[in-house]
Amino acid sequence: MTVPFHPRAPGFMVAPHEAYRALRAQGPIHHEAETGIFYVLDHALAVEVLRAPARFSSAVDRAGLRAGGLPAEVLAIRQQGWPLAPTLSHNDAPSHEAFRALVAPLFLPRGLARIRPFVAARVAELVAALPAGQPVDFVAAFAVPLPIAVIGEVLGMRHLGDATLKRWSDAFADELGFLTSDERAIEIARETLACHRAMMALVDERRASEGEDAISLLARATIDGRPLAPGEILSLLTQLLVAGNETTTATLAFALLRLARAPALWGRLAAERRLIARFVEEVLRLDCPIQGQFRRAVADEVLGGVPIPSGSLLHVRFASGNRDEAVFGPDDDALRLDGPAPPPHLAFGLGLHFCIGAALSRLEITAALEALLDRFSGVALAAEAGALAFRTHFHHRNLLALPLTFAA
Repeated sequence: MTVPFHPRAPGFMVAPHEAYRALRAQGPIHHEAETGIFYVLDHALAVEVLRAPARFSSAVDRAGLRAGGLPAEVLAIRQQGWPLAPTLSHNDAPSHEAFRALVAPLFLPRGLARIRPFVAARVAELVAALPAGQPVDFVAAFAVPLPIAVIGEVLGMRHLGDATLKRWSDAFADELGFLTSDERAIEIARETLACHRAMMALVDERRASEGEDAISLLARATIDGRPLAPGEILSLLTQLLVAGNETTTATLAFALLRLARAPALWGRLAAERRLIARFVEEVLRLDCPIQGQFRRAVADEVLGGVPIPSGSLLHVRFASGNRDEAVFGPDDDALRLDGPAPPPHLAFGLGLHFCIGAALSRLEITAALEALLDRFSGVALAAEAGALAFRTHFHHRNLLALPLTFAA
């Protein structure tokens, strides 16, 4: 039996779990003949791949996977900037650990304590601005503004404007989806060059700074006894900018969508605040904002009985593993707040490349839910919600808008 599987098609992200469920029924690995990509669908094999970086390399040029390559104008624009170095997500040991150590302090307890008051203040502003009893697009009014402001503060770039940072982040995220038109690819190249020039100007300004923002830290940082090269700094800052808002924006929207569709759940979370943390993890598991990540087989492998030739691309589909019936049971859409906690999900990855900003994302989402539960008595989909629109993207799953009505 052939299962329709079109992860690049418009509309696929509305209910990708349905396609994953059908594919898992056929086997734990799905080979896409057109591209040669092997999709890792079950939880156990995903864990095996993610925990074996020596066998499955992260050094994959994801932007280079765009069909037809890049337009000549894009290449010309790129020549005006700095070539990015492999640092975090598309890099392997041992240099990955060295680069990760440079930015890790931003997301460890001391760094989180430094940013926590800013998160609380921004959450309070955004919640206060939400109307009661009137429709509002939660994505535009809250889910986008909170994370982009927070990561802008962490990076030391918020003074450039949240809208500017979001525009740059969207450009980087679209490039990683490798589904852009030639016109959008050229626009992305221009936005990237503008962003990188702004970042490097700030780096030069802050080389003697004692600031604790990411740009100040990286401006002063050394690796192997030398200052960081521009391509290394820009690689780190670019990845932090995108990862610092995409996942949180998507998860906030999915959390509110689930609350709007299950009215009793709002009251339960309001009365039992200890369940909020469990609720957040279940939203991350069920509505996985990052569908997966690429790996490349270093040598010939066999996974789930399927031969994987050396050099093959694998896409470890986190969102499929998060609903694997062998791990989470047959009801893959059940939100579980009672009983033993489900096994750990894969929404933030695993192993060497576990999301460095996971704790910050959880902090933001929890603070937002607490404040919303404090102010409102419930939430519902607005009458004009209609069919919800999802972004067309190979990696990211997020809502483009979410019309809600909050009850006072």
